Amino acid sequence: MKVHEIMTIAPMCCRRGDKAQQAANIMRQLNVGVIPIVESDEDDTLIGLVTDRDLCLEVLADGSYPVEKNVEDCMSEDVVTCKADDTLEKVVLLMQRHQVRRIPVVDSQNHIEGIVSLADIAVTAHEQDVADTITEISEPHGF
Repeated sequence: MKVHEIMTIAPMCCRRGDKAQQAANIMRQLNVGVIPIVESDEDDTLIGLVTDRDLCLEVLADGSYPVEKNVEDCMSEDVVTCKADDTLEKVVLLMQRHQVRRIPVVDSQNHIEGIVSLADIAVTAHEQDVADTITEISEPHGF
């Protein structure tokens, strides 16, 4: 099976200069835990991801005001991506290796096309694949 068969197409994104509060509001509205960050309205090049955890640790725990802090100040820039034609097996291995639950899907110019999550894979994969992936993602590293 290929990523394009299960990914969320054209996910809601924030732009570099958007405020953290806007990202949090989108997460609440869509019931998601991650928002891709793109360069601008005109340029959908993926530049990072902001997660609900990023907002908690980089905004709230820091004592910052979400209406003042830009998403680019709390986003992860080192983003693991995949292509729409990649296999689910490849994406599962990427999730395990990098301990992530969601991977943005980009084209050859790094423009956002979609996002694939562990939940997307869970409804299509074998139970053992999902269990192995959750175990790998949850394994503490570097502590």
